[in-house]
Amino acid sequence: MNLSELLSQFLVESVRWLVRVIGLILALMTLEISIAPMLAVVGAAGFIIAFALQDSLSNVASGLMILFFRPFDVGDIVEAGGVNGRVTSLNLVATTIRTLDNKKMIVPNNSIINNVITNSTSVNKRRVDLEFGIGYNDDIDKTMSILHDIVSNHPKVLKNPEPNIKVSSLGTSSVHFICRPWTSSADYWTVYWDVTEEVKKRFDAEGIGIPYPQQDVHLYVQDTPVIRAMAESRADASKVPGQE
Repeated sequence: MNLSELLSQFLVESVRWLVRVIGLILALMTLEISIAPMLAVVGAAGFIIAFALQDSLSNVASGLMILFFRPFDVGDIVEAGGVNGRVTSLNLVATTIRTLDNKKMIVPNNSIINNVITNSTSVNKRRVDLEFGIGYNDDIDKTMSILHDIVSNHPKVLKNPEPNIKVSSLGTSSVHFICRPWTSSADYWTVYWDVTEEVKKRFDAEGIGIPYPQQDVHLYVQDTPVIRAMAESRADASKVPGQE
């Protein structure tokens, strides 16, 4: 039977607690202590506690759903409950995620199961989505050739599926290109950073500019009586007394 590591941990912990409870009951029976009154007290207390801890019980139910539906496992890189990182452990109340900058985040299971879960390591291949902009005076065909050359020569870019490089849109200040090579999930960030750095270097070497956002402002001044009066007023104010 193929069990996830999370489910295996849960079953081991559940069996451990079950053995402890059975051992306690057998010990009480050996000492001839009646457990019926104790069970009644435990049942009443359990009802009160369940009513007071409705949110926690919701987390428990969510934890069971995660264990049996298995949207992720220990070691997977996920985005869940607003947190992005690697799953390190899970219990019935919360999931522990180690973020990419090494923070330990404990996320309630209810927050995870009620939101979108993105698992980045459940598949072997990922597409790297990059976008670059060039000036309107730069050569589109030359830019396309440079991008193809960069991704085809990167050792971690897959040949199949083929990279997708296209002119995506015409912006207000630049012509936008999409560059979408494929790589293994483990090499995603390596390809992302390497290609971005190499594109900047090649663009600089080939004289292709990456424009800043800019706007052209055209000012038109009409010759009206008000404008003439303002100009004459400024001219009179600039005259030196005694000079005509």
